Amino acid sequence: MSLMHAYEVPHANGQRHRAQLADCLNVQRTPAARASILAREFHKLVVDGVAFQIEKAFIYLDLARGQAMLVQPPRERFRHQQASERLHTMLAVLPAGMRQQVQLARVVFGIEELREKLVAADAALDDRAVELLKAALIHDHPVLLTRARLRLSLDRVDVQGAWFLAQYDHSAKRFELCYPMPEEFCRDEGALKQWSGQLQRNNFYAAGKQSAPSQWVNYRRWVPSQDALSQLHELVLALGKGKPPNLAGAAFKSLLKRLPRGSALSSQGKADLRKLFLWAKKNNKQALQDQLFELRFGIALEDSWYRNDDKNDIDTLWRLLKNLPDSHVEGNTRLAEINLDVGGGGGTFSPSTREIEIGSAELAFKERFEDTLRHEVGHAAHENNLQLVDGWLWERFGWAIFEPSTDAAIEQWLQLMGPRNGYAGLSAADKAQLRHQLKLACGPGGQWKPTVTPNPPAGSAWRAAGCAARKAFEQSGVPWYENHGNWFRSNGYAFAINFWYASLMCVRVDTLEFIGQHMPDVYAAMSPAEFFAEMYALYFDADDPARKRIPADVQAWFKEKLGDEGAPQPVPRPQAASSGTQRRRPRPPTAGLR
Repeated sequence: MSLMHAYEVPHANGQRHRAQLADCLNVQRTPAARASILAREFHKLVVDGVAFQIEKAFIYLDLARGQAMLVQPPRERFRHQQASERLHTMLAVLPAGMRQQVQLARVVFGIEELREKLVAADAALDDRAVELLKAALIHDHPVLLTRARLRLSLDRVDVQGAWFLAQYDHSAKRFELCYPMPEEFCRDEGALKQWSGQLQRNNFYAAGKQSAPSQWVNYRRWVPSQDALSQLHELVLALGKGKPPNLAGAAFKSLLKRLPRGSALSSQGKADLRKLFLWAKKNNKQALQDQLFELRFGIALEDSWYRNDDKNDIDTLWRLLKNLPDSHVEGNTRLAEINLDVGGGGGTFSPSTREIEIGSAELAFKERFEDTLRHEVGHAAHENNLQLVDGWLWERFGWAIFEPSTDAAIEQWLQLMGPRNGYAGLSAADKAQLRHQLKLACGPGGQWKPTVTPNPPAGSAWRAAGCAARKAFEQSGVPWYENHGNWFRSNGYAFAINFWYASLMCVRVDTLEFIGQHMPDVYAAMSPAEFFAEMYALYFDADDPARKRIPADVQAWFKEKLGDEGAPQPVPRPQAASSGTQRRRPRPPTAGLR
């Protein structure tokens, strides 16, 4: 019989939805379910017009076709041996007549793996040969391995051959590959057995030494990281029984080398690494903590972290980063390393080297350390989502920064001032001279105050009483972010010059009022990027009482949009507003951290 029950399914939007899901599926009783699996519609939940695949454990029985499969969630792949033993036990209790009908007993992880077993069986292809066929395809198309976390599955078989889908967990890339005459490939069982036998531990044709050899027949078993995750789990179980690993042994060193990193880790792998890390911390294994951190987050950690006097700092990094969205940390291609600036203070993020640097002076102050790290990760998240974040900063807050290297950028900045800009009625020569004075006013960059005061001849447009460009320069102040209440205002915007970035800035007046009244640090007025990083640090600090001051729509944006590749893009900001590649700079020595 088929057993379907109503389950409450959590969704990423925080809501829970009811869905009818299978615990046991007997295809003879519910033939429509098999068709639904083949159509990729089974266990699908539609929320706001978007379909999501639900993965849960259930038994699939089709005795007319001789099939019995234990379906498990994909995250459980590292437990394929235990799942095989469970399937063996389940089949053992079937009546003898039913048990004899089972010709294909398999463990599969996820609906897509179940589907390809059905497709292979319908085409009379041995599923073990199909997995070896995948290896042949990868050999013929090595470009498939240039991206991490390849998903290769049999999609269909037709007169042209066997068609495979090649997809990736963290990429929209998708390819179709065809292997002509797959039946010819699968027919030579002797050659296939010999080939598979070279894989030793993961030989698909071997009976195995276990009472229930692994019935998971999938190419992923050949990936070294898959075995490593299973061995890590066994190590952690042994650790719980008081049996520590031999850290100097070749087996342990090999295990660490074969483990996947960061976003390639399963949820169980992350949990097991955490347990091993806590054991290493308790036993003062500082170098091992460093290694485990790098595996967990896929981010390099400078050796200074485990060599300094603070024995809790790596653990603090771990706890903070795991509470941030995965796509901002382990899945962030713009973040490669976290360094410790011995003797320094504050923090920086370099987009060119993809490195965060935290001053060691921050380690003595827990709240400052945590805020600084969140702030710098905010920069990395911004860098990884430039179009999304920059568009939102302009649309929601009127924040934009203009590089004065082009006349078009300067003119866009002036046009935002409205009729008061005093620019539109100038002659071409006067406009050119005014733009030149603005470029001089911005200075060389890397300064906290103006280094050049324009001094054009008498009668120039710059010296005119109503010159908005000159007023913006004069009212920027030192430092400009602390002086934001005095910036030149026009047309609902405030205008200033950022002497560190040698750039022109504009922002809505109400945004500056919000900074002054509600943001913990006026450094948020330093630039659009610093405003975002400060807001990011505040939003992800659940314990900060100032967090409740964040407007509801801003909180909703962080929750729903940031890191979501499919999120609709906000209204674009002015095209000449360039984020630049060197916008992340150190805080000035006098700037305080909240």
